[in-house]
Amino acid sequence: MSSARVRHPRVAAVAVASLFVMGAATAPALATPNAAGGHSAVSVHHHAPLPTSYSIPGSKTYPEGIARQHGTPYFYVGSTSDGTIYRGDVDRPATKVFLPGGQDGRTSVAGMKTDRAGRLVVAGGATGKVFVYDTRTRALLHVFDTGRADVFLNDVALAPNGDAYISDSVHPALWHISAAQLKNKRVQLPLNVGVDLSRSPMVYDDGFNGNGLVVTGDGRYVLLADYNDYTFYRVDTITHKVVPIDLDGAKGISGDGLLLQGHTLTAVTELDHPEGQIATLELSHDYTRAKLVRTVHGHGMHSPSTAAFDGHDLLIVNFQFQIADPHLPFNVVRVHAR
Repeated sequence: MSSARVRHPRVAAVAVASLFVMGAATAPALATPNAAGGHSAVSVHHHAPLPTSYSIPGSKTYPEGIARQHGTPYFYVGSTSDGTIYRGDVDRPATKVFLPGGQDGRTSVAGMKTDRAGRLVVAGGATGKVFVYDTRTRALLHVFDTGRADVFLNDVALAPNGDAYISDSVHPALWHISAAQLKNKRVQLPLNVGVDLSRSPMVYDDGFNGNGLVVTGDGRYVLLADYNDYTFYRVDTITHKVVPIDLDGAKGISGDGLLLQGHTLTAVTELDHPEGQIATLELSHDYTRAKLVRTVHGHGMHSPSTAAFDGHDLLIVNFQFQIADPHLPFNVVRVHAR
């Protein structure tokens, strides 16, 4: 989810929304690294040709987050406007309601991920909560609650050890859920701060700050985008030290959604690019430097928010936030990555 300090005040608008496309264009070719050591979802049960667009019901859905479930044909997309979670099958061009909006206090959702235990971990935006569901039974497993109103839980990243990290766009904190907590039988649990960012080099200003995030393959670092400032940070999960990532002079690169394979970082944004931007960056061995490899625009994107890997493809969510007359139906578009 995204915002700019001057361009469009998304924080207030999304908080209000939490209360109350076509994609058949030819896809670009993007080089990707070997998937070994990466976190791409394996495509299964594919019947060629795969759809290039997946429609999402509703005229006010404004979908933001996406999770591609490993070992299945399914992906999940959530509505920022009412908290509905939809499930799609990569072989079929339409998604269906998986969990109706408003259940369990889930009035708005942003980023989400699925883990290998079949859990769907969902950031609840301005609700200040993270919801966890069993994708097989649809049962609510957990509600992790910050207990705060001055937060916007935006995106979710999973570590190799099963821990989850959640970005906060308005409160300077990186939230943390341990693998042990996810296995706990209690439903209602507190959401704890993993790293206090208030005294770090990452400065929180008006608008949206912490946004897309990923965990490195060794689990040592979280790479976190400051959406407002076109900057990226390496956060040490052990020492909690926060280090800016040197972008080697690259300008206009922002991360509403981030994906990581090995040392290749993919950043998706609509900031300054309503036609969408996919940026590919190569990271140094210690993740403190990045070199821009390429940017891709268009190809069925309409103000996108984030993406998920589907094998060597990207599934891009067309958010279309603050567009009064959005291109309908809302959708997810497939971008061929090589």
